[in-house]
Amino acid sequence: MLAAAIAVMAPMAFIPTAAAAEPADQPAPARGGAVIAGAATDLAGALAEHRGIGRDAAERLLRAENAQVELAGRLTAELGAKTGGSYLSGGELVVTVTDAASAAKVTAAGAKARVVARGDQQLRSIQRALENAPSEPNTTWGVDPQTNQVVVSLPKSGAKNAAQRLAARRFGAAVRFETESGTIQPNVGISSGDAMGGCSVGFTATDNSFNYIITAGHCTQGFPHWTLPDGSDVGPSLESNYPGDDFGLIWMNGPSVWPTGVFNLWPGSQGIHGWATAVRGLSVCNSGKTTGLRCGTVLRTNVTVNGTGGTVRQMVETNICTLGGDSGGPLFANHIGYALNSHANRNGSQCNATPRTWHQPVGEAINAYQVVIYGAP
Repeated sequence: MLAAAIAVMAPMAFIPTAAAAEPADQPAPARGGAVIAGAATDLAGALAEHRGIGRDAAERLLRAENAQVELAGRLTAELGAKTGGSYLSGGELVVTVTDAASAAKVTAAGAKARVVARGDQQLRSIQRALENAPSEPNTTWGVDPQTNQVVVSLPKSGAKNAAQRLAARRFGAAVRFETESGTIQPNVGISSGDAMGGCSVGFTATDNSFNYIITAGHCTQGFPHWTLPDGSDVGPSLESNYPGDDFGLIWMNGPSVWPTGVFNLWPGSQGIHGWATAVRGLSVCNSGKTTGLRCGTVLRTNVTVNGTGGTVRQMVETNICTLGGDSGGPLFANHIGYALNSHANRNGSQCNATPRTWHQPVGEAINAYQVVIYGAP
């Protein structure tokens, strides 16, 4: 098991009580998902650089998409099985539905409705059937609400790709195949002599009695206790949910161990105002110890990833390049948190030519651990 260090919310790093002295991953040039570290000083500036737009336009985009995500969550809850998913397109929220009555509800709520052949339950059923067919690492399965299909991403030279294609034949046009290169692996780094590498802090949380750090489960798994480089105590790992999920909990030994209620912007920080469920097309940024602040777009949600460390489910997929050491860092937009950095299709310590990162929705961790993230109302 790799040794870990956590460093996102402050200039210092967390290290486990026993660390290996090996080289850490180094940042690589961005290829899809702009490198923002050292350039912009806040999220609006970072997004402006990524999108190639002005700062004012970026601020308007962040506000508009935040409101659209809230509306998507409400409509999804109201429509239930009558929707095939939501996505952002051209500045609009599009909600796919299976009947005219549901379409009328969407339109009345201020979103754009599109009637599709398959609802979310049918698409999820197809996805589960394909997940049960023979596959291998570097395969992913997810629903694309924009095309109303299940998308299977296969390794380019996979020996079991034929089994996946055979299993999909009975579902016809409901399934689409893609191929990707790179190895899908957890984004844990390797701790070096100066305590760099390892993992990143995602969110700070409380149960009104104690303070906690939420990070990736593959980071806390196997690492019982954490300290700062100066030797001061942080606290023990309490929970590790991995594989299947990918979230873990660290107890903070004291109220001032780590800054609470902020995202690191590399440089600077920004307050957290809550969390939400991501939708396809959302503009997001990832904060990580190795790559700093990088921005991109949500490509899919509820993705199952068969990586080298095991299978993880219900992931948020983005086109942000992240590397070893970024695991556990937050995926967010504006003041809203969405997920924790989990896996990436990287080539060793380099970004893939078409980068993909998968993030664990933070809502699962919040509900499982019965905590409230700092900054949430």
